Amino acid sequence: MKILFINACARKNSRTLELCKYFLENYEKNHRHIEIEQVSLFGGAELKPMTEETLKEREELIAKRDWEDSKMMYALQFHEAEKIVIGAPYWDCSFPAMLKVYIENIMVSKLNFLYQEDRYVGLCRGKKMLYISTAGGDAERNMGFDYVRKVLKMLGNYQCKYIHADNLDVQGVDIEEMMQKAKIKLDEAIKRW
Repeated sequence: MKILFINACARKNSRTLELCKYFLENYEKNHRHIEIEQVSLFGGAELKPMTEETLKEREELIAKRDWEDSKMMYALQFHEAEKIVIGAPYWDCSFPAMLKVYIENIMVSKLNFLYQEDRYVGLCRGKKMLYISTAGGDAERNMGFDYVRKVLKMLGNYQCKYIHADNLDVQGVDIEEMMQKAKIKLDEAIKRW
């Protein structure tokens, strides 16, 4: 089984990244025969926002169905992943901009979706997505998760789950307790996901 971990954490000491590592390490211990691939959006991934030029290049590759071109690398990787883990801190009511850039790069028609009869038909193999986040304030209603969930409805038939630790920068909050509560939820997800 192939799990794709999309790491949208800018900081090396990110609390979101801590929760992601906790989940992935424990998931790997409890499940055999898994392969975890990571895309680090702030360290190594060569992603740029779409421009008129890159859109034209992409359209040419789509016309040829050239999925092996390096410009299609992220779209093909996403297409093949059976499960998706997204680690994205809660920034400005959503997520870091690099995650949006990544999504732009995977939205490839004829590979990851088709538009037929006034609706999208998802072509990705994935069945489950886990969105992990932390926030300094309240992130119960996370527009970033809502957006990602909507995108995934276009790409396939994903079951989407959101696990988060909130209010971590509120004065007087026990950060360790909040992180532990999130880890307990992750433990439950490990069993069922």
